[in-house]
Amino acid sequence: MSEGIAYQNKDILFEILGETYREKSFAAYGINLPPIRKPLPTNPPKISASEKDIDNLFPLEDGTYAIVDYEAELKK
Repeated sequence: MSEGIAYQNKDILFEILGETYREKSFAAYGINLPPIRKPLPTNPPKISASEKDIDNLFPLEDGTYAIVDYEAELKK
């Protein structure tokens, strides 16, 4: 087992972060959406999107879904 930062570090972080959104809303970000029911896996077979990957997928209490993608530019 190698030590250090996992290659999938962002995926691991977004999965953990997604769990913290359970039963919360996006109101803190100024986005008016219903509360989140629970995070879902981000590789669902029945959803097609032009993006290669999504960071979080949340079903909302009104039956709709929120797809959340975090953008970051890495600089040294």
